[in-house]
Amino acid sequence: MKQLAIFWCICTFFFFVGCEEKIKEHPLPESLKKELARKSDPNAHKNDVSGTISMGSEIATAIHPRAKLFIFARPEGVEAGPPLAVRKHGIFDFPFEFKVGQLNTMIEGIIFEGNLTLTARLDQDGNRKSSPGDIEGKVNVQAGEKGVKLVLNSVVAGDTFNIQGTVSVSEGLKNKIKENAVLFLFARSQEVKRGPPLAVQRIPEIKFPYEFKIGPKDVMFPGANFDGPMVLTGRIDSDGDARAGAGDVEGFVSVKPGDKNVELLLNHLTDE
Repeated sequence: MKQLAIFWCICTFFFFVGCEEKIKEHPLPESLKKELARKSDPNAHKNDVSGTISMGSEIATAIHPRAKLFIFARPEGVEAGPPLAVRKHGIFDFPFEFKVGQLNTMIEGIIFEGNLTLTARLDQDGNRKSSPGDIEGKVNVQAGEKGVKLVLNSVVAGDTFNIQGTVSVSEGLKNKIKENAVLFLFARSQEVKRGPPLAVQRIPEIKFPYEFKIGPKDVMFPGANFDGPMVLTGRIDSDGDARAGAGDVEGFVSVKPGDKNVELLLNHLTDE
């Protein structure tokens, strides 16, 4: 038994020596080293903005189990493009104490500083893209400011994303429109050239100029996001079929969700 115990001690010794050698052979990845160095920087929290997020008293809505709380920081006056910094919270109660700063910046090397606009969004589907039913609040701050009060006081409405405008037909093609023709409106993401559209409308018994509205309620697939730059196509179809046929009258215009006063001119005939 004594010999067996000695044998196990020797095996255990070599096992730990081997593990130590393996650890030495596999140093920390450079990306992890950089992240640890960034977090240990004494200036990392110098410009943090902190405070409390609360739900507006006028907001009466249930919070979905999948909901997430996002905090976005942008330079004041900048409404579009990637935020300067973003933070996501999956577990929260209101009032919620928050902090956002240099460690939450989106691009390496960018500085969290200056006058900023903070947006807090209670995102009901957990996707950080704004959707109808999400609850938002905004406040202007200065980097390093403490005790900020940010109130969620605005429910994102479906109309926010609708594209609205007028469809008209060029003078030279008005005589090409047959009786009982149907107008189709198709919205596709700008980079998508073929396949099913993102959203579609079919409008029979059309009279021009026609005032239209197309948006999230017209998407073809449940859960699809009505977002990003798009191409809106209008087509007067003689046979009522959504597929293009020879002699259909068509037009295109580049748009994005929320655009108003869009002018879509149908100004050419489709080929066979």
